[in-house]
Amino acid sequence: MPASTTPEPGEAGHAASPAGWQQLLSALASHRLRELYAAVVLGQQPELTQKERGRLVGSGLVRDEDGRLMPDGDVFKAALANARRPEPSGPERFLVDGRIESLPRRASDRLKVLHYVRDRVIGPGQTLTEKEVNSRLADFTDDIPMLRRALVDYRCLAREADGTAYRRAQPE
Repeated sequence: MPASTTPEPGEAGHAASPAGWQQLLSALASHRLRELYAAVVLGQQPELTQKERGRLVGSGLVRDEDGRLMPDGDVFKAALANARRPEPSGPERFLVDGRIESLPRRASDRLKVLHYVRDRVIGPGQTLTEKEVNSRLADFTDDIPMLRRALVDYRCLAREADGTAYRRAQPE
């Protein structure tokens, strides 16, 4: 195994920061690096170039313990934990991929969702036709009439008596 004169970043001990899933997959995408990683997992110390050693250690798959390569069993858990998206809070927690499947049961939560939608559909002082409102609501739901009615019923939107125009209801 070739000795490294200048350690790569993160080569001694653990990698400088937990590897992301992209780094792991990049390393594992290489047939040669997969073979070398498998050998290390099986307790072998394969012959590596300095570059191969740097990629394996840099990816977090292995760590260098006094010149001996050791598999890092926690690297996959760490990559998964780092890749988790934070749970949405506020009205977004009631949306699935940014869309409303159904309005929340609690009136206070329902109102928060409706205000959230209203704020993204129509600006203060803006007036929209029903067609424009429907077009914008389509980004949030497949049941456009239900959502439009709820916005009016909960006084998030005001509708002209003939249904031709919509604006934010007063007061805001």
